[in-house]
Amino acid sequence: MKRMMIAAAAMSLAWANTAFAAQQDFVIVNHTGQAIMTLNVSPTEENEWGPDILGVDILAANERAEINFADDDDRCAWDIRVTYEDGSAGAWQAIDLCSTTVVELS
Repeated sequence: MKRMMIAAAAMSLAWANTAFAAQQDFVIVNHTGQAIMTLNVSPTEENEWGPDILGVDILAANERAEINFADDDDRCAWDIRVTYEDGSAGAWQAIDLCSTTVVELS
């Protein structure tokens, strides 16, 4: 199974491999039956979505990706938005990533 390492920096999201896990790090699992074309994560209190952290990659059905945050961001409530291969979108709000280690989308 293909695994992607995705890092979320404090102000922008970029590919990185971190030595220490931030408290918000999580694994996202795609059980939706569709490929996820874009994945955006932003703090709940923000009014705009962060950039697509998948970049040119996609998260196929039944694949998982590790999402790693920069150690300097201590916020816990985050929103997640995805766009599927058919153009539809889904969003989940106020996920406590300080206490959640796996987010399963179905």
